[in-house]
Amino acid sequence: MQTRPVLMSETYCLTSTFYYYTCRERAKVITTFCCSSGYVETQFMEPEFDHQSWSRELQNSLNETYKATSAEDAYQVTDAMLKSLGDPFTRLLRPGRQATAFQNTTEGQVNAIGLQLAPAPDNRLQVGLVLQSSPAQAAGIHPGDEVLEINGLNVQDKSRQDWAEELKSEADMRLVRQSQPDALDSAQPEYYMVHLKPGPIEVHPVQYAALTRPDGVTGYIRVVVFSQNAAADVQHAIQELTSHDSASAFILDLRDNSGGVVASGYSIAQMLLKDGDDFCVVKFATGEEEIVHMQEASHLITQPLVVLVNGGTASTSELLAGALHDSAGVPLVGEKTFGKGITQRVVPLSDGSLLLVSTATYMTPHRVPVHKEMVICVFKKFGKFCSKRNTCKLQSPTVP
Repeated sequence: MQTRPVLMSETYCLTSTFYYYTCRERAKVITTFCCSSGYVETQFMEPEFDHQSWSRELQNSLNETYKATSAEDAYQVTDAMLKSLGDPFTRLLRPGRQATAFQNTTEGQVNAIGLQLAPAPDNRLQVGLVLQSSPAQAAGIHPGDEVLEINGLNVQDKSRQDWAEELKSEADMRLVRQSQPDALDSAQPEYYMVHLKPGPIEVHPVQYAALTRPDGVTGYIRVVVFSQNAAADVQHAIQELTSHDSASAFILDLRDNSGGVVASGYSIAQMLLKDGDDFCVVKFATGEEEIVHMQEASHLITQPLVVLVNGGTASTSELLAGALHDSAGVPLVGEKTFGKGITQRVVPLSDGSLLLVSTATYMTPHRVPVHKEMVICVFKKFGKFCSKRNTCKLQSPTVP
């Protein structure tokens, strides 16, 4: 049964007057603290959110901001206040590099080294993705290469998430590539070192290729990130693979896609589902639920379809995979996914920072919780298409 959510105020904000501050920047940060706490109070998604405990925490934190001797100190109080919620996704992105990097990612432009780490057996790390025209590609790094050291440390010394954070800045990497054996010699590992410095990258959110089979052509579409223009690129890829290559089956690859704009995932679902199909179930902080149905669906793919997922498939990727599986019976192939089923509202604040506050949780159409649960695959393998060493030439569509 569909219910309508209760709309919450988008203007609530704690206010305070600063009589004694001479540091204007510090006063701005304290205003940011007050606004952040107000949005949490009215919109934070946890149904069992204890408002009384939060009020005590808030008062203590507010007292700490008055003791702050710098803008940095006030930011740290705000960070600690949000961290006390126990939700790592509700956070403040500070003005400058953090806020700009987040906005650029949703628009398909980033400043980065251009590779994505992926888990490998025995707690090892390998390169899962290398972006075109990136510093990583220029250094000769290939998908599937194993990462041994980063900045002189063994990769097993930290988690994949910690290393991903470290690779946002300049880094030295030691890798190994397993060469292909020839007729006379066995395969020999090729060790190499690279120094990587972040550079401007235009992210192509979608890559596609025509995979030739003995009995026809399979259209392969990989969605790297759900940016604002990802849906248009997917539509272009489907049209090319259908009209030009006569694809008789499709693979949608969502492996190592950590999510992005939910509206982009919904737009892609419009091409794969029918009107009236369910996309997801949204549960709000009030406990009320809303079933999101497909509207204006174009259903561009009528051929057989499978979806590839793994432990790096998260958030919007899991919503799309769950919708295709539950509403259209599409097989999910690979590994259990990450399990991030909460959405954040992005709030621009007056000091130039961005507040990300979790406002709702998601379930699949069959009411399977996505957060910390998702997604159990139907199959573990799908022939050669699960191979990370597939050598098909991927294309990046250019859509006006």
